[in-house]
Amino acid sequence: MTYKTICSVISDQDVDAVALDAAISLAAANDGHIDILCLGVDPVRYDLSPLGSTAALTLSMAGEAHKRAAELEAWAKEYMRASNVAYSVRPLVALSGGVEAAVAREARYSDVLIAAQPYGEGTTQLQVSILEAALFGTGVPVLVIPAKGLSADGFRRVMVAWNESDEALSAVRKTIPLLQAAEAVSIVMVDPPVQSHERSDPGGAISQLLSRHGIHADVVVLSQTMPRVSDVLNRFARENAEDLIVMGAYGHSRFREALMGGATRDMLEEAGQPVLMAH
Repeated sequence: MTYKTICSVISDQDVDAVALDAAISLAAANDGHIDILCLGVDPVRYDLSPLGSTAALTLSMAGEAHKRAAELEAWAKEYMRASNVAYSVRPLVALSGGVEAAVAREARYSDVLIAAQPYGEGTTQLQVSILEAALFGTGVPVLVIPAKGLSADGFRRVMVAWNESDEALSAVRKTIPLLQAAEAVSIVMVDPPVQSHERSDPGGAISQLLSRHGIHADVVVLSQTMPRVSDVLNRFARENAEDLIVMGAYGHSRFREALMGGATRDMLEEAGQPVLMAH
């Protein structure tokens, strides 16, 4: 089992070039195919359009969205010209309120979606919408790439952020091809709950699951010695030169995450390594 169909949604040349580079690397390593969707967004707020002008505004803004998608399509084709992988490039035009539905509809047939880190210089809410569309609308794992890109050595060292949740288990199952190819896998737990039914053997069950796929994983239990769990995980990743962090996404509701933050948002904002997430 490998990632054969790799999806990348392009909305900004500067932000998304790093994700496209990662898609090329992954496709080359897996003899895969990249589906590149070039997103143009119609930003019209129809409920606020002046009486009698809705049709004109709709036509104008839709034209801009198609133009933007065409510009991105031309850029992506030129960018991919020197690559030695199979790929297809096509436009995707969506209303501002329908971005997530449009992306989910097109990306759900992929094995993995690769996206740029959605928080940082030059990013907008659009990058967040693309990420959430994949996580919640497709069941497809999402590989989030930081601005510095992938390690030249690939994913030799992989860290699994394990908290016994359904989301984390989903992420592990969907990452098995990468874990099988890794040289070292660590299952990292931060203050495992004392009431857990796995408290006598933290990480034992997930280690057994992986071992049956030929994956040897070391279990590491850490104390939360920093304000946030994400701080502890990121420190471990830095100190151990991890190439990839695997974790579940949005254990709480998205509304609560947006208001209060959470491990998902914290990791997306601060991780220096690529993060593969699933929900």
